[in-house]
Amino acid sequence: MAFGERIKSARINAGLSQEALGQKLGVTKMAISKYENGAVGPNSTVLIALAKALEVRPEYFFRASTIRLTKPVYRARKALSPKDETQILGKTSDWLERYLAVEEITGSEKPLDLPDPESCRVSSIDKIEDVVVRVREAWNLGLNPIENLMDVLEQHGIKVGVIQGPAKFDALTMKYNDEHPLIIVNKSFPGDRRRLSLAHELGHLLLNLDEGIDEEAAAFRFAGAFLIPRQAVVAELGPKRRMLDLRELYVLKHKYGISMGALIYRARTLNIISEAAADRHWIEMRSHGWHLEEPGKPVELEIPTQFELLLLRALTEHKISQSRFNELKGDDSPLLAVPCQ
Repeated sequence: MAFGERIKSARINAGLSQEALGQKLGVTKMAISKYENGAVGPNSTVLIALAKALEVRPEYFFRASTIRLTKPVYRARKALSPKDETQILGKTSDWLERYLAVEEITGSEKPLDLPDPESCRVSSIDKIEDVVVRVREAWNLGLNPIENLMDVLEQHGIKVGVIQGPAKFDALTMKYNDEHPLIIVNKSFPGDRRRLSLAHELGHLLLNLDEGIDEEAAAFRFAGAFLIPRQAVVAELGPKRRMLDLRELYVLKHKYGISMGALIYRARTLNIISEAAADRHWIEMRSHGWHLEEPGKPVELEIPTQFELLLLRALTEHKISQSRFNELKGDDSPLLAVPCQ
């Protein structure tokens, strides 16, 4: 990526037009355009002002990039605008560049460890429950609650990023350099929604669907089953119930990191409760507005730790300077923002 393209990328990531950036710097829109197309190179004073206005470090403009991203598949409630999509991809590229740089410095890239595609073949949507058991067995997860789903994915070579995005954006799945998968989730959403989005995207990556099976429905079924498998649901709720108590769903929500709404859906899908019982629960949830924001304490937010640990290793082993550490850290590493000294 050329120097001018770096400026343009940082401007788009910041959500600024050329005119708005020019106003911040006290220059014309034409001047910004010339910086971005390479007609004019900013001097050191302007460069520092650009970095401040765009909330990046000056080193950002000189960082090399060899990333090729595939066309992303988005999980979104509404279609994203071209501006939103460009901003999301820009933030994704910036995060991934820093991540790959740290991996190269430490020589610590995690190998990809995904189940065999044939073990994830699905002939009917109900068979997804069996696929989930095989995946969890392959990853030594058993039937227990998954404490940190982000870390589980990263331990098996799937990079996970958390970025600030518009409300209509949940998550995206893509590959970089044609083969390595990554999942990006929205920083703004609560813990249970992030986990469901991650598990949903994992379903898209792993499931090998026979013709005629709806891909979105299959990924959603996989997500719920991966967070709380069929055997665990039956063990917790029993094989048959006339009704559920929302308080027990609240307890299970925090035990398994899955929303009360998704638990109702799981109970209905597995025929633990009838359709009429599920409808009564939905009516109660909606009457309190809990379909929009569930009651009580939210599920704790997960943080992917692999990037932070590698970055700290590089600093501690004197492979990078403090200045390089700060540049690679960026502003999206919450663990590293906590002072320990």
